[in-house]
Amino acid sequence: MKAYSLDLRQRVVAAVEHGEGTIEEVAALFRVGTTFVKKMLGLHRQGDSLAPRHGGGAPSVLKDDHRAMLRVAVETRQDATLGELKSFLRAACRVTVSEATLCRELQKLNLPRKKKASSRVNATSGNAGRFAAKSRRGM
Repeated sequence: MKAYSLDLRQRVVAAVEHGEGTIEEVAALFRVGTTFVKKMLGLHRQGDSLAPRHGGGAPSVLKDDHRAMLRVAVETRQDATLGELKSFLRAACRVTVSEATLCRELQKLNLPRKKKASSRVNATSGNAGRFAAKSRRGM
């Protein structure tokens, strides 16, 4: 998630300082949490900078061309596991990512990660057949 802009932070503090509403009302007005408003007021009153302390996390290792190759790999190998897709990216794109990162990328791309069923499902479950055999023996 990206950090709130410095402009928004300053407008939130100004709104509370000018009495435009309670902390809850200002939070609702700017569509932020009350904790955020309180934190900005605390920083302002201490004389600290309201600027974001971080940029919202590390940039993604996977670029658009990597994502395109990943999409093709999933479409051609629909039963590939995350480990196999990870190996594919390492070999084809020379990019190393964790399986968790790969899973999040697949979700962003709206790609399924479930394997296709490789065989038909039996009409009776494994337990049903076992119970039927026991009942026949008891006769």
